[in-house]
Order: sequence, then C-alpha cells, then structure tokens
Amino acid sequence: MAQATRRKASPRRTTSAVSLGKKAPFPAKLLPQLATAVSAPPHGSGWVYEAKFDGYRVLARVAGDDVALFTRNGNDWTARMGPLRDELAALGLKSAWLDGEIVVLDPNGRPDFQRLQQAFDGAGSRDIVYFAFDLLYFDGHDLRREPLVERRRRLKQVFDAARPGEHVRYSETLVGPVDRLLADACKGGFEGIIGKRADSLYTSARSSAWIKLKCTQRQEFVVGGYTEPKGRRTGFGGLLLGVHDDEGRLVYAGKVGTGFDEALLRSIEARLKALEVDRSPFHDRPREVRGHWVRPVLVAEVSFSEWTGEGRVRHPVFRGLRADKDPATLVRERPRSVESTSALAARRAAPTIKVTHPERVIDPSSGATKLDLVRYYEAVAEHMLPHLQGRPVSMVRAPTGVAGEQFFQKHTENYRIPGVRQLDPSLRPGHAPMLEIASAESLVAAAQMNVVEFHTWNSTVADIDRPDRVIFDLDPGEGVSWESLRDATRLTKGILELLGLLSFLKTSGGKGVHVVVPLRPTWSYDQVKDFSRDVAEHLAATLPALFVAKSGARNRRGRIFVDYLRNGRTATTVAAFSARVRPGLGVSMPLAWSELDRLAAADQWNIFNVPARLRARRGDPWADYRNDQTLAAAAEQLARPGRKRRAS
Repeated sequence: MAQATRRKASPRRTTSAVSLGKKAPFPAKLLPQLATAVSAPPHGSGWVYEAKFDGYRVLARVAGDDVALFTRNGNDWTARMGPLRDELAALGLKSAWLDGEIVVLDPNGRPDFQRLQQAFDGAGSRDIVYFAFDLLYFDGHDLRREPLVERRRRLKQVFDAARPGEHVRYSETLVGPVDRLLADACKGGFEGIIGKRADSLYTSARSSAWIKLKCTQRQEFVVGGYTEPKGRRTGFGGLLLGVHDDEGRLVYAGKVGTGFDEALLRSIEARLKALEVDRSPFHDRPREVRGHWVRPVLVAEVSFSEWTGEGRVRHPVFRGLRADKDPATLVRERPRSVESTSALAARRAAPTIKVTHPERVIDPSSGATKLDLVRYYEAVAEHMLPHLQGRPVSMVRAPTGVAGEQFFQKHTENYRIPGVRQLDPSLRPGHAPMLEIASAESLVAAAQMNVVEFHTWNSTVADIDRPDRVIFDLDPGEGVSWESLRDATRLTKGILELLGLLSFLKTSGGKGVHVVVPLRPTWSYDQVKDFSRDVAEHLAATLPALFVAKSGARNRRGRIFVDYLRNGRTATTVAAFSARVRPGLGVSMPLAWSELDRLAAADQWNIFNVPARLRARRGDPWADYRNDQTLAAAAEQLARPGRKRRAS
C-alpha cells in the first residue's frame, strides 16, 4: 500500500498521446458508480484491485481553468477545496470528468478520516489529496461505455502527460493475490480494498461489478439522539444510532461512545443541541435506552466488530460525521457472496436482446445512455411486470432522448414492437387492438425500441369496463413548495382513511405524487370517476388555499390540482417503476407511507438509484395491496343533501 507517498510536481507535458473515438456532449453533472460490500474475496481472474481510501468520494469536472468538485450526492463542494481546484485546473485539461477520493494523510502516509474533517473546519484544505481512479470523459469523448481497464489506462496516460502536483495522484493498481492484498491493507492501517471487474462499464448506481472488502465492519448510521456524559467526561456520553428497515422506518442500532476527543465532544455537542426535539425518531426504541432526541439528519461513520442478534453493533468506534451521505438512504449493509454478485453482474452485462446505438446519450443531465435505460428495465422487470400484466398499455417513445420529439403509442398500426402483445379487438370494438406488456422480454424490447414511459389503464382485460383502482394524481401548480405537496398528500390519505379506504403511495417521477386506492371491480368507470371527483371537490372546498379540483394552469397556480380525470375510461397513468421522459429520468416509485416524511422530491428515484434500493430492501412497501375494497360506503359519506346516490 505504498501508493500514498508524496510525489513532486513536474513540468507538464501534452496529452495528445491519448487516442479516442467519436465525440459526445460534455455532461454538466454525473453521479458515481458505487461498490457492493461482499463477505469474502472473489476467486479467479478478471478483477482489478485498488486501495479503499478513508475519505470522501468526489467527482471532478475539469474544463481548462473551470473546475467543479461534486460529492457522491451531487453537492458542489468546489468552494470548500480551493487549493485542490487550482491544482486540477493546472493540469490543462480541455474537458474531463475524473472520479476519485479525497483524503488527508497522516505522517505515515495513511488516510486519516478525522484529519479530513478537520481540514474543512479551518485552513487545512490545502492538505487534501485527490486520488483519481477513473476517467469518465476526456477531450469531448464519453468513456463510460469503455471497459474499466481501458478507462484506467487512459487516465494513467493523461496523468503521465500532465504531471500533476503532489495533491492530485493516480490511484495505483494493486498487484498480487487478493488475500495478501487485503491482509497488507489491514496491516497498513487502510480501510480495505476495492475490486472491480476489468471489463465492466461505468454505471451511475451501486453495482455488483465493483466490490468492497473491508478490514473491519464499517458503515454509516443516522444519529437519532445522544446520552448524558458520566464522570469527568464533557459534551455527551454517546451517540444513539439507527438505520432504516425495509419499510423505511428508523430502527435503533446501538450506541457509540468511543473514538471522540475533547474537541470532537464539544463541537458535536453544539450541533446536537441545535437539533433537539421532544420525540424519539426511532420506531422501536428499547425501553432501557434513555437520552436526548435529535432530528435524524446527522450521519456518523462507525466501525464495529459485528452485529448482535438484536440488531445492535458490537464494540463500535466513532470515525467521524459525514456530510456527503443522505441519512434517508442508510440501511444495514449486508455483505453478499462474490459468486452471487458476479452472477448478477454477468446477467446485467448482457441484455436479453441486441441493443442498437447503446452509446447514444438520451439524457444529457445525467449522462444516461440508451443502454442504461435498457439495463434499468431489465433490472426491474420482475417488480414492474405485476403493474403491467393484463392491462392495456400506452407507451411514450423518445428516439432522440428527453430533449427530442416524443411519440405516444397505443396500437401497432404503424410501428410494431417485438414481444408486445396485441389484446383481443373485442375489448374495444371499432378500434385497433390495444397492447400489453406481458413479459420481461417485451419490456426490454420496448426499451430497445426507444420506449421510455409506460402508462396503463385502471382496469384489466379480465373486466375491462370496471376499474380495479382509483388514482388521485396530486399535481402541484406553479409556486407550490414540496412541503405543501407532502402536507396535501397526508391530508388526502387522511380523508380516504376517514372514508374507510386503504390507500398506497407512489411518486410520479415528475412533479407530483399518486395516491392509489385498490378496488374490487364492481363499479363502472363513470361511477368511479364521479367518486374521485367528489373527493377532489371535497378537498378543494375544505382547503381551497391548498387544493383545486379544476384543471388548467391558471386555476392551480399556487395550489395542487387533484386530478380525478385519471379515472375515466381510456385514461392512463404512468405505471409503477416506469421512467419518465424528463431530465434525470425520474421513476414512478411505490413507497411506504412511512417514507413520505423523508421523500425529498417526486423525482428522487431514477433509473440509476432504483435498482440499488430494490436490492437493499427486504420487504415490499405495497405488500398489503389487495383488490377487495368497494366505494359504496365511502360514497354515502360524501353524498351531499340532494345528490342522487349511486348504486353499488
């Protein structure tokens, strides 16, 4: 692990030695590829190993003197790292995206996480070292579709030509048996090693093609509270830790009280005091746990020996607070076997069909390519198909991406998609046959044919004239804050509960959210639409400053339109897990109601982070979805004097 030694700056040379192919747009922002924790080193060849640095992940966008530095969540930290920005600008790169890790080294050349945090607190940012390990874009060329070994070869060429100074370094490849490499890393005080498939492409999501092997168990936790200090200790006794369970609830994971010095105790205490609340944020806090509660917004990195049977960490040691991690995404890490991740990587690396123009960028804002979209639908097919099978589907095709012309396809009259099934023409006499996505193969084939969005009817072919759900599409008008939309969503759920109806939540993938009520298919479309209109009008009459039941941008400026029109016959709504033809390729994501408070936006979930969410969760937020409700009793409660009651 000798690569952490300092290197003196040398005169810069030209980078013309790097040979590249076709040009591509320069992305404004990118998200990183993340590694999957595994329980043991892999066997066999085909892996490239590097040191696992104890620092912050940073992507650097370099365009000559214009340098921007982004954290793994996309936050711009350029202003916090002025010396590093200047050193990257001195490379003289015309256009490049670098992926790497920032660290501060101790006197022995080992990354020290607490020194890194202290560097941001004072003038120590000049000590920050950037270890670059990937080259995603260079000189007008997108390299993410190139194999890892080719990207790293080109990165080495670029660095050899530019000769960076002592604070910008190439992350060297480690050579030797993986067991020995891991043992050397642990002995040398490093966090572990990273393994990467040599032939893997770059994907802005957590990937099984990248694995992390740690010397000790270590992960991030949400801070939910703290205890009083004992004896002569100042500040606080320990931090109360939590992770999110499969339903998005914050569950207690233990307490960490070691790893703090006096300065840390004082500085963290001040932050805790500012975040104090009266109620515990933990869903299942044990009775014996006593402390002060805080808003769950701080993230603590903790090393520990093992998890206990009760889900607590044993022998925890505090390593630092992290400002680059979203607390809402933290779950218990469960290392997987390399064999399972390798098999998964192999399946994902080979789409079930041939993809034409896989390198075409369909969303410049995220850098997503057509191949990324195809692989997304391949990855989520088993979860998405229950929302598609048996329902007429309408598809939105975007041959040139989110910024180009789009086509809405309901039939196969002019454009046939292999594998997409035609439904019985008698379901809608006088019209061309409707379509159905009935298999993973047809879903992936549609994506290959440039379909981005999938919209479905509210009824199935089993009873096409009677809906088996009613959908309330909460569509915010101009000037509506996200907090107001969340409040409106809670109120909609509340009124439905008062009416005796169980509802389910999903994002739209765009601006709004959908509240879905499953039904026994007994009422006609007209009856269900009338009911949904009554609910919308009730909300608008009760809270006219928040809701409106009339469509049109002018009517809903500063208010939320309760779109009941989604419940008419032939009307469609974007299906769960469908991507949207919008910058960022947001996804319509089913969620548990307990996740609403932590939801940051209706397009928070996208084609890059949804597969990782599905792998991490251990339960279905819609597991209780049943088509056994009727609307008769609810309609009776809503009926105003003089209104004719509808028969069930």
